[in-house]
Amino acid sequence: MYSIVFSPRGNKDLLKLPKNIQIRIAKKVTYFASQNDPITFAKPLVNLPPLTHRFRVGDYRIAFYVKEETIVIDRIEHRKEVYSN
Repeated sequence: MYSIVFSPRGNKDLLKLPKNIQIRIAKKVTYFASQNDPITFAKPLVNLPPLTHRFRVGDYRIAFYVKEETIVIDRIEHRKEVYSN
């Protein structure tokens, strides 16, 4: 099982979302982290270093990278906004 860590920006992004979306994202990320290889549920990202992958939860994208056995979540935004910042 992988552990989950939020960067300050990732935590801020999560707290800006409505409570029901926060709960949905937390459940989904916890599920992914409990798998043997959570990367199989992710898509690769290009040109967003250090972020390497993203999870999709409805209309939201969770951009992250993996460091050893830890998923470091750096951005959580609506799909229209996540890649433009």
